[in-house]
Amino acid sequence: MSKDYIPTNNSDFNNFQLFLNVQVSTNATAWNIPAIEAANLDTWSNGYAAVYKDITNKETRTRQQVLAHDAYRTDFVAFLRPFCQGYLVNNPLIPISERAAMGLNPRGLNPRSERPAITTTPILALKPLGGGLVQFAFRVDASSKRSARQPDSNGVEVFFKVVSQVSKTEPVPVLAEGVEPDPNNPAETGFPTAGYEKFFSTRARFNRQMPLTDIGKTLHVYARWVNTSQPSKNGNYSMVSTTVIS
Repeated sequence: MSKDYIPTNNSDFNNFQLFLNVQVSTNATAWNIPAIEAANLDTWSNGYAAVYKDITNKETRTRQQVLAHDAYRTDFVAFLRPFCQGYLVNNPLIPISERAAMGLNPRGLNPRSERPAITTTPILALKPLGGGLVQFAFRVDASSKRSARQPDSNGVEVFFKVVSQVSKTEPVPVLAEGVEPDPNNPAETGFPTAGYEKFFSTRARFNRQMPLTDIGKTLHVYARWVNTSQPSKNGNYSMVSTTVIS
């Protein structure tokens, strides 16, 4: 039988549940966790943080506060255990390493195994939807017909820039393989990254609202798959894709 993943020490339990709540709040949609369940976890988590704070000082805490904490923790665990078992422990949408990082005991976990370095680049499709809305869709390889996240990644890191026009004589820039650009220092790599903004998404397909003032302008985007716990294993950058915002 595997070791119980719910800590017995109150301090450890508080750290465990806080980290769990942050991860679920950030990734509920990507992990296919119902919004109502994620909201319930957030409510329980915030409530526990409050009652735990009341008992941390042994010199000032009261017996009533200790009893209230113990009762809340018992009820919280009664909610937490089926929540973890139902939505996290064996969820195939969550990489095993991420489940392990949350302190869970996923099936198939081998402490000696690690995710390999990512050797592929995202295949990006941009689709203007009107009203400044743009659809971003990432595929793992050319043979894939559906958007999907690279299985050894935590998500995709996206660089984008909006320009008023594109010179017909200026070639579309392409990142050198293995080069990590600094958007604030284009001279560092020779890649024209000045003015690019960056964001991260755990989803392989999503819409992003651009300012209405950008309608008619050209959107430049490049991206890479990333391993947030081991950045040295991040994938290489893709070529730049462009579309006109409508």
